[in-house]
Amino acid sequence: MRRDHTDKTFILVATIVVLLLLMHLLPEVSIGDITMRRVSILSDISDSPLDKEQPDVIPKPKEPSAEERGLKSKSGKKITFQEIWPDSIQRVVDFSAGGAHGMGHFYAMLDSLVRHRPIGRPLRIAYYGDSFIEGDILVADLREKLQSKYGGNGVGWIDAGNGLNKYKPSVNATSSGLVEHMVMKKEGYQVALAGLAERYYPAGIGSTMTVKGLSEYPHASKWGVSRLYLRARQGATLAVKGDGGEAENKMLPAKDGVQTTELLMPTSHFNCKVSSGSPTLFGVALETDNGVVVDNFSMRGSSGITLSQLPMQTLSNFNRERPYDLIIFQFGVNAISASSGKQHFEWYMGHMRKVVELYKQCFPTTSILVMSTPDRGSHSGGVIGTMKGIETLVAYQEQLAADCHVGFYNLFEAMGGRGSMGKLCSQGMGSKDYVHISYKGGRHISQFIFNSFVTGQQNWSRRQKILNENIE
Repeated sequence: MRRDHTDKTFILVATIVVLLLLMHLLPEVSIGDITMRRVSILSDISDSPLDKEQPDVIPKPKEPSAEERGLKSKSGKKITFQEIWPDSIQRVVDFSAGGAHGMGHFYAMLDSLVRHRPIGRPLRIAYYGDSFIEGDILVADLREKLQSKYGGNGVGWIDAGNGLNKYKPSVNATSSGLVEHMVMKKEGYQVALAGLAERYYPAGIGSTMTVKGLSEYPHASKWGVSRLYLRARQGATLAVKGDGGEAENKMLPAKDGVQTTELLMPTSHFNCKVSSGSPTLFGVALETDNGVVVDNFSMRGSSGITLSQLPMQTLSNFNRERPYDLIIFQFGVNAISASSGKQHFEWYMGHMRKVVELYKQCFPTTSILVMSTPDRGSHSGGVIGTMKGIETLVAYQEQLAADCHVGFYNLFEAMGGRGSMGKLCSQGMGSKDYVHISYKGGRHISQFIFNSFVTGQQNWSRRQKILNENIE
C-alpha cells in the first residue's frame, strides 16, 4: 500500500517559505564594492515599487531648439544666440521653450533690479525642501548673497509657531498659545486648513508670536514690512508692534480665504498678540518692498509629494496675497533607498509631476525650478561613495522638468557629483550620516546656486538685447 507523504511535503514547503521570509528581513549585505540583492519571494507579484530591478540611468531629455525658444525677429529671421556658461558654473537648463513657467520671468525680474526698475514689491523666491535646508541652512546664505547683489532685507517667511525657528542663525522666533499642525504629523492634521508651508496654527485670545532679527546675516537683521498671513473665519483683532513702537490694533473681517495684515515700519523686531477671535495663523513674512527675499519652506522627512494635496483655492489665495517669481522644489533624498527600482522611481515622479502641475496652475506667471537631489553618501569598500540610485533619481528629475516644461538645476553635479557628500563631511561641512550639510556646507553650496542664478540672468539680458536689436 502506497503511503501518503502530503504532510511531509507541506512541512518542507512551509519551512522553505518561512526561511525565505526571514531572509527577506535581513539588511543589504555588501562584499567589497558589491551589494547583494535582498531576497524577495514575492518580487514577481508584489505591487511594491521597491521589489523591481534597479533601472539604468535614463537618457538626458532633449532641450528646446533655438526655433522652439522663439529666437526670431518679427520678420521671421532666425537669430543666433548661444548662452555662455563657464565650466566652473552649473548651468540652469530651461525646458520651457520660452513658456510661462520657464526661467524667463525670474531672470526678467532680476534684470529689472539690476537696472533699478522698481517692481512695487520684493522679488520673491519660495524654496521648498526637506531637512537638507532645515534651520535655514543653505537658504540663509543664498538669501544673503542675493540681497547683497540685488538689494532687499529680511528673512522672509517664518512659520507662526514652529519650535525650530528659535534655532535659526538668521532670526530668533518664539510663540505661546499656538498649536502646531503639520503634514508630517498626521494626528489632527487637516490639509484643507493648511497653508503654503503645509502647517497651520490655531490661536486663541492671548496667543503670541515674536521674531527678533540677528546680526549674523546683516540683511536679515532688519526689514521694512512685516506681513502676517492667517485665516479668520469669524473675524479677529490682533495687536502688532515693532521696535519701540505702540501696538497697532488690526481688525480683520470674517473671511474664509487667506488674509494678510501688515506692519509698515523699519524694524528688527515683530510681535503679534491675538486680542479677540480664534484665527488660524500661518506665518509672518519679514521683507522690504524692493530687492529679493527667499522664503524657506523646509519639511523634515518630506519627499515633496504631499504638496500635491494642498487645495487649489489655498494656493491661489497665496498667489494673490503673496505672489512669487520663482518656486524651487528640492526633494528626493527621502523618496528612495538603495533598493528602489524602476517602478518606484516612476511612481515617485508621477506624484511629483502632480505637484509641479498644481503649482503651475495656481501660480500662472511664476518660474518653476526642479532642483535635483544632492549627493547622499554610502559606505562601500571602506570608501564613502554615492548611494545607489541617486544618479538615477537625478536623471528622472531632469526628465520631470522636461516633461513639465520648467527649469532644472543639477545640484548633485554642482556640489561635485559622485562622492561629494563624503568629501564635504571630511572637511567639516556635513554630518556623519552623510545626508545633511552643516551651516558651513550650506554656505559653500549656496555659492554655486547664486553663481548660476547670476549667470542665467546675464544670459537672459544678453538674449533680450539681441532680440531687441533685431526687432524691425
